[in-house]
Amino acid sequence: MNVHRLLEILEETTYLLRKGEPVTENVVAGVKVVQIENFPHKSQVEPGIKVDCHFVVVVVDKPTAKKYRDEVLDILKDWPSESWGQAVSKLEEGPSYIVVGGVLGDQGSAFLLFALGQVLGFWNVVTPKSLGITGPEADEVAGLGLVMIDGFKH
Repeated sequence: MNVHRLLEILEETTYLLRKGEPVTENVVAGVKVVQIENFPHKSQVEPGIKVDCHFVVVVVDKPTAKKYRDEVLDILKDWPSESWGQAVSKLEEGPSYIVVGGVLGDQGSAFLLFALGQVLGFWNVVTPKSLGITGPEADEVAGLGLVMIDGFKH
C-alpha cells in the first residue's frame, strides 16, 4: 500500500479542527493524558464538509476529494494484513482509529482517512455518540478504540 501517497492526498483534501482547548488533561482508563492540539477550533467557519470523529472534527474539501476518489480506492484495496509484525484488521472489518493510525503512522491521519472515506461513500464513521454513549463514558470508550469505521464498501 502506498501510504506516502495516501498521506499526500489526505493533506490536500482534509484538515483537523479541535473541539476543546489547545491543552487538556484527562484521565483515560486510569492513565493521565495530556493532549496538545495545535490546530484551529471547530467554531471557526471553515469551508467543506465537517465530520465528527469524537476527539476532533475533520473538514473535507469534497470537490478536491472527489478528484482523488479512484486513486484512494486503488490505494485502499492494497490495505495491509500486517503492520509492524502485528495482524491488522481489514478495512471491511471496521477497524478503530488505533489500528488505522498504526498502519498510517499517526492517529490524526486515521481520523483524516475516516472522514475522507465517509465523504467519498466508502464507509461511515462510528463514534460513541452515534451509539448513544455520552459524557465521561464516551471519552473512556473512545480512548479504548471506539472511534471506527463501519466497514469498507467498495
